[in-house]
Amino acid sequence: MTINRVPGIVAVFSLMFLLQEALINHVPFIIGGFSLYLAFFIVWVMQEERGSAVASGFIAGFIADLSPTLEAPFGLWSFVFTVVAYLVANNVRSALDSDLSPVTISLVAVFGSATALVMFLISGAILGQEVGSANYVLKELFGNSLWTLLLSPIYAPISIKLYRATLTARNR
Repeated sequence: MTINRVPGIVAVFSLMFLLQEALINHVPFIIGGFSLYLAFFIVWVMQEERGSAVASGFIAGFIADLSPTLEAPFGLWSFVFTVVAYLVANNVRSALDSDLSPVTISLVAVFGSATALVMFLISGAILGQEVGSANYVLKELFGNSLWTLLLSPIYAPISIKLYRATLTARNR
């Protein structure tokens, strides 16, 4: 990743974070909730090269750690997003076709966001954060996965277009 892309990436992730905090978090979803920021991030990382994906993961995680409603230790989202970016870029991306069909993008976004939430839950529990009942946790995971799948035709093309807009001429 070139240093010229960093301000664009920070701006895009900050905008998505503000959208998540100001609008999406206040929508009463029927089952569980929906993290547009997390789903957007997974689709973004699927487009990135390996080294750039990890850097983007750290940037996105650092921005997520700035949430005023977060009751977790600072840096936990940075850790989770960086690890998920590494896993997606090194393992998932290399196993998929290079043109990434919409179905593939949707399914990877669902499994990637569920993995990130489980990692956040386990890491938070290790650090002493309170965890809800198993019923509540499963309902939230199922709800987030469902909404991530259903809303993927909306956020995935936006994520891909914004990713391409941050590329430099050399990277295109």
